[in-house]
Amino acid sequence: MSPETKIGDKNENVANSVPKSSNKALFWILGGCFVLLVIGGLIVVGFSYWGYKKIKKEIKTKPAGVEEWQKKAEKMNPDAPTPAESATMNISEEPTAKYPAADQSASAEGAMPFAGEKQIGYIKKIYAKSGKKYLNIDYIQWLSGDVAEKAMREDGECPKTGECIVYDDYYIRNQNPLIRTFEISPDVKVVMQTYGVEQTGIVGDNQEITLDQFENIFSSGSEPNSHLKDSPYIVEISNQQIVKITEQYIP
Repeated sequence: MSPETKIGDKNENVANSVPKSSNKALFWILGGCFVLLVIGGLIVVGFSYWGYKKIKKEIKTKPAGVEEWQKKAEKMNPDAPTPAESATMNISEEPTAKYPAADQSASAEGAMPFAGEKQIGYIKKIYAKSGKKYLNIDYIQWLSGDVAEKAMREDGECPKTGECIVYDDYYIRNQNPLIRTFEISPDVKVVMQTYGVEQTGIVGDNQEITLDQFENIFSSGSEPNSHLKDSPYIVEISNQQIVKITEQYIP
């Protein structure tokens, strides 16, 4: 074999070996990239799952905390509205600061607001027991404006089409039949708007009467104040006692 042939064979062998080394290096590079992608994907999936579990745990924990707080509140005040009742408070059995009571001018003049609870309803009974006097009341909803119109439409009190008229800008709604009982404070204040109106013709004069006079309205129902038995009243409650009763004037 000539020297030229040996040199040519050697060069050919070298040329054939170069692509094999390059392919091997490329394989390892691509393999490393693939492994890094897999690891990165696992990390992303792991963080996503961890975040999902954390959010799910908070969703379960928060309602449980709210429910526990509601149970504690009910134990402290057993006569308070239940959570289901409270859900309707915004349009119904809400504090009567929004009710057009005739005796609220004092608040407008800068007097301290009442720190207890105010409600409006129909008084069903006043009675004595064990040396104390008690009052049964059925809370109502006193609505006005757009809220009153919406409620009237829901109750079928308006035509299906056309204008819905809220007469005198109030609508009384009573969807909860629950009767609540409260002790009447010995120092209760009773304020009337139409007591003796048949004789005096005066309306809205914030006339104060005694508890005995007020109780007589519900026990006898005699003229001239028999209409007061069916009137709504605003009651102010402090320490589970009725401390003030105000007649809600109805035009």
